Amino acid sequence: MSRPIALLAYQEADLEKQQIEADIRTTANRVKLNKLAKFIKQQQANLTKLNEDIESFNASLARQNTQYTALLDRLDLETSEFETLKGDEECTSEEMTEFRHDIEKLQREANNLEKEIKQLFRSLDEAVVEYQKTRQQGSKAKKEYDQLKVVCQKEKDDASIDLLAADRKMEELQKRVNPSLMARYQRVRQHYNTPVVEVRDGKCSGCNMSLPSLAIRRLVSEDMILECENCGRLLYADNE
Repeated sequence: MSRPIALLAYQEADLEKQQIEADIRTTANRVKLNKLAKFIKQQQANLTKLNEDIESFNASLARQNTQYTALLDRLDLETSEFETLKGDEECTSEEMTEFRHDIEKLQREANNLEKEIKQLFRSLDEAVVEYQKTRQQGSKAKKEYDQLKVVCQKEKDDASIDLLAADRKMEELQKRVNPSLMARYQRVRQHYNTPVVEVRDGKCSGCNMSLPSLAIRRLVSEDMILECENCGRLLYADNE
């Protein structure tokens, strides 16, 4: 068997195996399994983000509650002093007005801080609800994923007979190919599913690059295989 024919026979078996593997990867169950895997991964990322938000809200609430408590203590103290000053005949109206303004300012700060705390509580509640919802969705998807994974594994096991037959066929055909040529094939195979292509109209049918006339003449010679200078694929010419 000539080198091009032997190598093409091996490539054909290789492509048949690739098709079997592709069929396994693209079954309806496998496609659904991959979608579920992506969904679960996204849900996990969402849970991580929500958990960070919840921790941040709790930390902010702790800080603002401390500030709010301290502000209320100051307000009580200022109010108490203001009531004491109201009975002090030596206290001027200017002092009373200043105290009143200080108390009003503290009251505004307390009111604003109270609003912020309430908003934080709402945001925290929303984050907790979303976390629980996301976790439930993730758990449901994980359960479905585990069940579907078993089905996909069975599909793969069922196809193992065809894969084994393809491997045996390739092993047998590989014996007919020169080892150095097979090494070249495997090297190109890392970049292209179809490493060996035909020369058509003086061009590489893989990349459509025109070939020098000398290279074409050499390819027409018996058992000749060359590499495309542009894409690196192995070239052969159909002498017929």
